[in-house]
Amino acid sequence: MKNIALALQLERDAHAERFRVLTGVAPVRQRVAEGVAWFPVRIRETGYGFGEYPFVVVERTGQAGPHQLGGGKPCQLFSQSGTDQRTVNGTLHWVTGNLAHVILRDNDHPEWLDDGRIGVQLAFDVSGFKDMTEALQRIRAADGDRLAHLRDILFGDKEPTFEPPTSIEQISSLNHSQCAAVNLALRANDVAIIHGPPGTGKTTTLVEVIKRCARKARPVLVCAPSNAAVDLLTERCAAVGLDVVRLGNLARIDPAVMEHTLGERWRRHSMADDIKAMRKRADEFRRMATKYKRSFGRSEMEQRKLLIKEAKSIITDVRRMEQQVTNLILDQADVVACTLVASRNEELRGRHFEYVVIDEAGQALDPAMCIPLQRAERLILAGDPHQLPPTVIDQQAAQMALSTTMLDRAIKTHLVAVSLLTEQYRMNHVIMSYSNDTFYEGKVTSHPSVEDRTIPDGAPIKDSLLIIDTSGRGWEEAPGEGSESLANAGEAECAVTVFNELVLLDGHEQWSVGIISPYRGQVRRIASMITEEQRSSVAMLDVDTVDSFQGSECDVIIISLVRSNDDHDIGFLKDIRRMNVAMTRARRKLVIIGDGSTIAAHPFYKGLWEYAEKNATVVSAWSGY
Repeated sequence: MKNIALALQLERDAHAERFRVLTGVAPVRQRVAEGVAWFPVRIRETGYGFGEYPFVVVERTGQAGPHQLGGGKPCQLFSQSGTDQRTVNGTLHWVTGNLAHVILRDNDHPEWLDDGRIGVQLAFDVSGFKDMTEALQRIRAADGDRLAHLRDILFGDKEPTFEPPTSIEQISSLNHSQCAAVNLALRANDVAIIHGPPGTGKTTTLVEVIKRCARKARPVLVCAPSNAAVDLLTERCAAVGLDVVRLGNLARIDPAVMEHTLGERWRRHSMADDIKAMRKRADEFRRMATKYKRSFGRSEMEQRKLLIKEAKSIITDVRRMEQQVTNLILDQADVVACTLVASRNEELRGRHFEYVVIDEAGQALDPAMCIPLQRAERLILAGDPHQLPPTVIDQQAAQMALSTTMLDRAIKTHLVAVSLLTEQYRMNHVIMSYSNDTFYEGKVTSHPSVEDRTIPDGAPIKDSLLIIDTSGRGWEEAPGEGSESLANAGEAECAVTVFNELVLLDGHEQWSVGIISPYRGQVRRIASMITEEQRSSVAMLDVDTVDSFQGSECDVIIISLVRSNDDHDIGFLKDIRRMNVAMTRARRKLVIIGDGSTIAAHPFYKGLWEYAEKNATVVSAWSGY
């Protein structure tokens, strides 16, 4: 674990340096090109929102390409005046289209908001790294207690134990492998793992596990690395009748689940009005105590002391009552949901949970997993180590420790604790099979309802997977405009051509389409080529990176691999987990565009090309593209 601590420090320093360069050194134009800033923006609205924090709604008026801004991310609002830059810190509450809602971490709006030349950019958030470091230290120091026992299991030094096997209960809404996963999770004395390949209903299974754990010992602490994943679990748990309390920064929570937040539950509580009135009374005493008086003698001084003392006494009572109400709300809940990092929040101080459930565990850094682990008696992990790993920007940190996750380690060392979900409901069998054979030992099957479906209905199943080989076409990779990320102009044109051919087919108005590339430079290029008319020709069109598509699915997926060079260098495409995610987003049709002479030099892609030649369709980009 010492290596993990050192690697975490390297990663923290790399993040800090990256943001320092991007937001403090790089020109605004590069920040915009990198997708970490909007500039210029127009102020659309200002006001005061949650917790009386000031907010600003801005509208992007310049470049309209892809970006990395999103709800819940720390940011800075800045004014660019000549070479000077004035900033105020905040959090992105939501980002929709060209609009962003920013909650400022200040008592008021900055006076320079009316000066013009305003922008918003992502910022480095040190608090998460601090929480991870402290959690890691506590777990390393644990000795002879439950935390030490779980640590030793998760790091391979001890074996997990289970209650004796029983006949597997058949739950009508679940298939056999899902029922087996629920059964194993409920028998676990320490740790259980639900391994969910793409489309196998991992979330559905996990919600059933959470529901049954809550019957045994509530509340259940439910966590995930991202706010989006926590919001999804909150919705799904509430939909099956569970009482869910969502914790976390209100600026980072989807408005769709706001009714489940602790603050909203507070507002509806019977004691809320009394507590609000007491706070108002305390404020009035403070104002009376600080009111200016022309003559100020001993009696006035004594009166001021009494007023301040009374105000403090009221606030003490208020805080005691607030804690009582908070405890009551959490004690009566079935589920408490939050991100891994937010599980250290003050509301949970001193609390332990019989069951801690962590979803998307394959995307979580070990130090982040250590935060909720401190509160667990039993731990249930869910995820897939063959999909996207946690994002690590420092290569030395990745090689030292951070590229291996708790989920990876547990699946490899404790097979007895693993339930593999084996029936998927997303892809037809041609799209699924190469991923299934490569990553899941051929153990996953397609449900009969999806195994033969195509676009359009009744099309040859072999056409549902199409590889367009660009070898010899001269479509070479190049640095993207204003960015170090790569792009490929020829492949971008090809992707748009494929899309245009799709919308000539009957039924296209009901289809969802995703155009994916591993490289943000290519995403920007393709997005700039798509018109609003083209977007409106299908039910949904999303152009984004592979990473942004994890957890999503579309009827049609078009992938541009970008890499084309004489050195057969494919960069981070060597991490085939990224390609596994990309290939398994498609329900009915998957189109892959790439230079076989470059890409297929890698064994995984060579195998993909060979699989497609036998079972699907491979064409040359010379044939009409």
